[in-house]
Amino acid sequence: MNAMPFSKIKNSFLLFLTLALAASWGASATASSPRLNGIYPRGVQRGHEHTLRFNGARLADTKEIFLYDPLGVEVLEIKQVDANNLNVKIRLAADCRLGEHVAQVRTSRGISDFRSFYVGALPNVAEVEPNSAFEEPQKIEQNVTIAGTVKNEDVDYYSITCTKGQRLSVEIEAIRLGTMFDPFISLVDSKRFELASSDDSSLGSQDGLISVTIPEDGEYFVVVREASYGGNDSSRYRLHVGPFPRPTVAYPSGGPKGQEVDITFIGDPTGSITQTLMVEDKASFRDGLFVQDEQGITPSPVSFRVSDLNNALEVEPNNWWTEAAPEKLPIAFNGIIQNPNDLDFHRFTAKKGQAWDVHCYARRIKSGLDPVINIYNAKTKARIVGDDDARRPDCYVRFSAPEDGDYFVLVNDHLKRGEADFVYRVEITQPKPTLGFTIPRVDRYSQSRQQIAVAKGNRFATLVNAGRYYFGGELVLLQDNLPPGITLIAKPMAANLNSMPVVFEAAADAELSGKLVDLKGRHVDETRNIIGEFSNLADFALGQPNNALYYGCKVNRLAMAVTEKLPFKLEMVQPKVPLVRGGSMNLKILAERDEGFDAPIRVQFPFRAPGVGTVTHVDIPKGANEVLYPLNATGNAQIGKWPVYCIGSANVDGPAWASTQLAELEVTEPFVTMEMKRTSAELGSSTSLYCKINHTTPFEGEARAEILGLPPNIIIPPLTFTKDSPELTFQIQTNDKSPIGKHTSLFCQVTITRDGEPIVSRAGNTELQITKPRKPVVAAVTPAPVAKPATPVAKPKSRLQQLREAAQNSGQKDD
Repeated sequence: MNAMPFSKIKNSFLLFLTLALAASWGASATASSPRLNGIYPRGVQRGHEHTLRFNGARLADTKEIFLYDPLGVEVLEIKQVDANNLNVKIRLAADCRLGEHVAQVRTSRGISDFRSFYVGALPNVAEVEPNSAFEEPQKIEQNVTIAGTVKNEDVDYYSITCTKGQRLSVEIEAIRLGTMFDPFISLVDSKRFELASSDDSSLGSQDGLISVTIPEDGEYFVVVREASYGGNDSSRYRLHVGPFPRPTVAYPSGGPKGQEVDITFIGDPTGSITQTLMVEDKASFRDGLFVQDEQGITPSPVSFRVSDLNNALEVEPNNWWTEAAPEKLPIAFNGIIQNPNDLDFHRFTAKKGQAWDVHCYARRIKSGLDPVINIYNAKTKARIVGDDDARRPDCYVRFSAPEDGDYFVLVNDHLKRGEADFVYRVEITQPKPTLGFTIPRVDRYSQSRQQIAVAKGNRFATLVNAGRYYFGGELVLLQDNLPPGITLIAKPMAANLNSMPVVFEAAADAELSGKLVDLKGRHVDETRNIIGEFSNLADFALGQPNNALYYGCKVNRLAMAVTEKLPFKLEMVQPKVPLVRGGSMNLKILAERDEGFDAPIRVQFPFRAPGVGTVTHVDIPKGANEVLYPLNATGNAQIGKWPVYCIGSANVDGPAWASTQLAELEVTEPFVTMEMKRTSAELGSSTSLYCKINHTTPFEGEARAEILGLPPNIIIPPLTFTKDSPELTFQIQTNDKSPIGKHTSLFCQVTITRDGEPIVSRAGNTELQITKPRKPVVAAVTPAPVAKPATPVAKPKSRLQQLREAAQNSGQKDD
């Protein structure tokens, strides 16, 4: 599965990524279950017997090889090489489906990852070094598949003798083998003139292909390298070389099942190939058609959609408002944007208010077209709706006719390009409820816990995700076709959720067995006939940027097995009281251990009802038999009764997994809430905190209320109250070390005991202001005024003194 165009990657990064993926597979593999890293050789020829090497870890005591596409593949023998390797002998029928096949290992202790190998029509030839120079090529015959490896800065040359006018096709499988290897291939003549080259292709993503008509008799050279001259020991490839046909697209690219369709295969150098084929329901979970003529068969399929829609093929000229008779919906319009600036108009009739889904398929059917669609009113020519890349880069719109009448859907390329193989298919259907199920990943880069391995007499649990489209309502899982001895336990999935917890139980006397299960679910109302199936996508090739997915493998069944007994079991003590909004709870998890088994057990709580939170895990210590798992609920947690479980892992020659039973957690409104007044106190003093109690649910006995979130050096003794108490008044005592300021984190925690278990809630919040003591106010005293020294009062002068002073002033002397 291609996620994005490939950017050139240095060899050092390729090596790093390969090692990182291998480490990820190892570090996060499920428990003591087996792990499968790869299947070698990466491909084999049909019609023969072969021995495949399954490489991984913990593959001892293998019981079975699961095959997702078993038609034409028979497992003859499984031979243990060592604990990490198996030799699996298979027989491939002459008509075995070509292309990718998916396998998985079941041992007595679990189920491995799934990996793929390829089936081809041509005999395999191994690359032989030295072949890294034009002067020293490896000589090959036509109609072979070469298994090779490109190491750092390596270039592989293969020489082949061809005749004038013959078709020569070359197709490489590299990134499709699950390795982050971007190949480049070219075809040159004896004078080193390049006839053709290919880096990427619409059909094979990063895997290129070449198909040419040979101009002259002589020797030609196929060149293989990494696109930026990188490579490493993991850069494996399968190179198909021969005169086989190699069209790239089918036209039309889909058809109604149960009908014969005339199909033109486009892209072959000899010209279009036309065949009439009966469209059948998929015999494989893989889509596509293999094209065969007297010179061979394509190594990989051409994309073809099987549907219930009749085809309408474009009739040129249709690059303007056509007057052709309108088609009736639903319909599948098929066309080709063959020339630059080409526009294709398709006319249809719709009734007012009818809603239609309009899907344009181009890249999804391996066409090089980057489509754009627009819908117009045929009468007014007004554009109603359009899209460019809602399906990256394919298009989708929801169209509702504003009035009865005719409409056009216009298709063109985003960059106004055109090519002979720019095929598209526009499917117009009424919105239909659809449903699908997956298991969410617990590790981004591995298949950890993507299988259901249930130990005898024990349980295993997982979350199952649902994708609802165009409908709502509760969902239920079906128990069809489970392995003998396994029971599925699940409550209906709530209408507003897309995830549900599911527990699988294995009887104590169940036989060790397993199978690939077609897991299905449906709408809780069976009369609505909405049924969905399981699928799972594994990442096989990741690269830059940010570990983007370049190639993945999708399967449509769930691997399930009964495994050997484990030395521990887990049990969740069913809570007798609810978890209230704004409250908390401790779930008790019990471990039942076999004698002599005392390893620690790590416990997780995967499913959380809306608004319920917890920690990622808790540990049952070595030798211990229980642990408390803390839960909390927000003030708007969704009220209801929710199925819950815990799953735990312990080291049993590697981590082994078991779950608790499916218990029930009830979320309700709090029994009491409080209106708490803000208060304040001076440092070192005491004050009161008044709380008005609002009772919502009666309770028996006394409840305990305590103020939490206190800063240091503040004491508030707890209080008790009953269902009849209207209020509480807490006494607050500070001291000289209490922190000054506004404290907003105070809240009242209420604990009500019922059936011997606590119901803990956060009843209200408040603020406490602590201030500095005020200095005592002293009355101002006005000081008495200070007396000034008195001015001496002169004594009256005598008559004689007065005369003397007068005489002195006049210059006379006293006689």
